Amino acid sequence: MFTLRRNETGHKSTGGIRVMSIQNVKPDRPTPDALRSYKLSALDQINALSYVPFIFFYPNNSNGNTNVNDVILQRSKLLKQSMSETLTRFYPFAGKYINDIHIDCNDEGVYYIETQVDGDLSSFIVKPDYKLIQSLLPVPPNEKEPILGYYLVMIQVNFFSCGGVAISMSTSHKLIDGTTYMTFLNSWASTAKGEQNMIYPNFVASSLFLANTKTPSYPSYPLSFLAVWPMMLIKGKCVTKRFRFDASALQALKAKANESISATRVIAVTSLIWKCATSAARKLNGERLSILQIAVNIRGRFATPLPRNAIGNIIWNGVARCEPNHTLTLDTMVGHINAGVAKINTKFVEQFKGEQGDDKVIDEIRRLGAQMTSYDADYYSTSSLVNSGMYEADFGWGKPVWSCFGYLSNDVPLYANSIMLMDTSVGDGIEACVTLSQDEMAILEGDPDLLLYASVEPSPLQG
Repeated sequence: MFTLRRNETGHKSTGGIRVMSIQNVKPDRPTPDALRSYKLSALDQINALSYVPFIFFYPNNSNGNTNVNDVILQRSKLLKQSMSETLTRFYPFAGKYINDIHIDCNDEGVYYIETQVDGDLSSFIVKPDYKLIQSLLPVPPNEKEPILGYYLVMIQVNFFSCGGVAISMSTSHKLIDGTTYMTFLNSWASTAKGEQNMIYPNFVASSLFLANTKTPSYPSYPLSFLAVWPMMLIKGKCVTKRFRFDASALQALKAKANESISATRVIAVTSLIWKCATSAARKLNGERLSILQIAVNIRGRFATPLPRNAIGNIIWNGVARCEPNHTLTLDTMVGHINAGVAKINTKFVEQFKGEQGDDKVIDEIRRLGAQMTSYDADYYSTSSLVNSGMYEADFGWGKPVWSCFGYLSNDVPLYANSIMLMDTSVGDGIEACVTLSQDEMAILEGDPDLLLYASVEPSPLQG
């Protein structure tokens, strides 16, 4: 069995993980004085400082032609140098969160850890242990650090004895949504690979969605508090499991949904999991309201669509409701989700622009919160990184053999029922990372409607 133990810098531990270095990687050129303060947008302001981590696993593909230590040294140097170059373009990411108005672009850099892991990468991920995966994530330098001065990006590069590497990157949701995360990661990778067509960020958001400067109470009561809904937080034992839908299963599921209603692959998978999770909850709690919060990338919903590389939180949450008297069928749940997402149309998102846009953001986030107040309801949230480039980050030694969400631990004091969708490494499938209570998960993972299309906890190394 693969076991890991984190130790102090430079201290060896057999069968464990050794921290080799901790540093800040800074931009390779100083940020001009005129760019030293990056204004947050109104949409950034309502997002929390919470970190969102993903891990990307790369094997050693040198075929034994190069000494493993040389491979590690070469990769280490390349990753740090290319990160330094990338930060010059993504200069706010090398700064610190100061308040809900701006980022201090002080070139302090990203928090960067390198470790050495005893063991083989393929052995580690053949059957992932979620508690062990937590050891691969960057830990903040001081968890009691005050709210001002947080890093926006933390990275931990884990080198395995075989020469394989797991790159984990944790980014603050205060500025970085899922699309921004992947833009930054793939820009880093293309820089490392020396590609001619560099990926550059577009910082248009803060000039389109003007920040709210009228609220006097930040940072003691930041605007992000408006988007914290206690009803979605659950105290107790949770379980996180992965469900894989391969291409043929997705085709069959989508065809089933499209017999009576239009559904994309993502909506079909989300609807099926929501249906089965709601069914499990009703067996335990009785028939009651089920609410699904849906994160929607709104870049393409404006009258003039924003580019994919537009940086910031350019997302909004739709809400789907399944009332207690509604029948739990696939097409019914698809209909609820379609209805919730359809409200986030061009007219809706355009209101967030301009001088009155910040007021509209607050009005709409309050309306959203008003739907999250019932004690007698089951709440779920879903987000998708399907087709986001999760498996495109090639640093020069191939694409990742597996990518996963970092927060897979079952041992947390508070959790939320959640569904995270990602691409699979091969075969155009979808992998769903689902967190539920232990009791609900026990029912969900045995639901025949779900198992007709999904495999539970497959090995990431399976084709």
